[in-house]
Amino acid sequence: MSETKDFNNILIVGLGLIGGSIAKKLKDISYSGKVFGLDKDIDIVKKANQDLLITNDNNIHIDSLDELLVIFCTPVLSFKEALELVLTLKPSDEVIFTDTLSTKSQILKILSEEFIAVKDKFVLSHPIAGSEKSGLNNSKKELFDNKVSVISPHETNDLKDIDRIIKFWNQLGSKTKILSANDHDVIFAKTSHLPHVISYALTQSLFSTFHEKTFEFSGGSLEDYTRIASSDPIMWKDILVSNKKNIINSIGDFEEGLKQLKHLIENQDEDGLVTYLEQIKVLRDNSIDKN
Repeated sequence: MSETKDFNNILIVGLGLIGGSIAKKLKDISYSGKVFGLDKDIDIVKKANQDLLITNDNNIHIDSLDELLVIFCTPVLSFKEALELVLTLKPSDEVIFTDTLSTKSQILKILSEEFIAVKDKFVLSHPIAGSEKSGLNNSKKELFDNKVSVISPHETNDLKDIDRIIKFWNQLGSKTKILSANDHDVIFAKTSHLPHVISYALTQSLFSTFHEKTFEFSGGSLEDYTRIASSDPIMWKDILVSNKKNIINSIGDFEEGLKQLKHLIENQDEDGLVTYLEQIKVLRDNSIDKN
């Protein structure tokens, strides 16, 4: 059962994998408030309504809703348009905004430059959960269980609002950690965005050589490694564009690592290779064990 609800109403903007999973989790924990949903695809809204995930159909009125939480689950470069749409619905002064987007600095820049009246009530957040499969049909109630949701407060956020967003993600099953918007984007450029870049580039390289026979003799490891290359192209295009500088820096760091390994291989430095591989194995194993 749900804990005492902290919001009387929740509006999910974008009913894809993340937004749909939020709605399913709220239903699973018997959230006692009302859940509303917006999506560009009217059929998705109808589907979510039929599945009793949201209370509205095509029409939605939020101007009279008290204690409202609005959660943006859109692609990064669609955020501004989505926010403008929500503001036309005239949410009450009691509204708090958050998001689930994979980059933060660009969102904060938009808020600071174009939506200053909204900025104070907008607590940036990012659940570190997902799948290469997108859409409402692939959403699942347990998506956030035991995952980390990063909260990125800014200087004009109210501490009470930050605490309410932390509590919200905790109720959905997540642990929470605090990172500034800038630190978030630097870190995730390396730990999340770069692996996707590598997976896309590796997959392209393989298919340009082997075409439809790429996975014929690959075993399971290649399929596992390239799985994330099946992720939503629009979402990842937006991430690559919005976090361009940090991702380019991460690619540069990775290229340096490849050069080092390439040098050891070219020189048939067996001792150097063993040392290199052992060091990396220990670093990886110890880090995973700690988590």
